[in-house]
Amino acid sequence: MPKFNFIPQRFVVDVTVAKSKSKTLLVQMVSAAGTGYCFNTKRGRLRDKLVLRKHDPIVNKHVLFIEKRKIRSL
Repeated sequence: MPKFNFIPQRFVVDVTVAKSKSKTLLVQMVSAAGTGYCFNTKRGRLRDKLVLRKHDPIVNKHVLFIEKRKIRSL
C-alpha cells in the first residue's frame, strides 16, 4: 500500500471585526469662573454633558465646571 503525505490546506480568512464602543469617555472640565483652570474626568458614554461644582484654586472658591470637550474613549 503506498504512503501518501497528506498536508492539509489551511485557509487564511481576513475577517475585520468592528470594535465595540467604550462605556466611558475622558472629558475636559473647564471652570465657569473664566480662570482657565481645567481638569480631566471620566463619564459614561450615554450620560448627558457633565456640570460639577468643585474647588477652583485660582479664585479659591467652589465654582461650576462645565464639560468642554471629549478627549478620548476609555
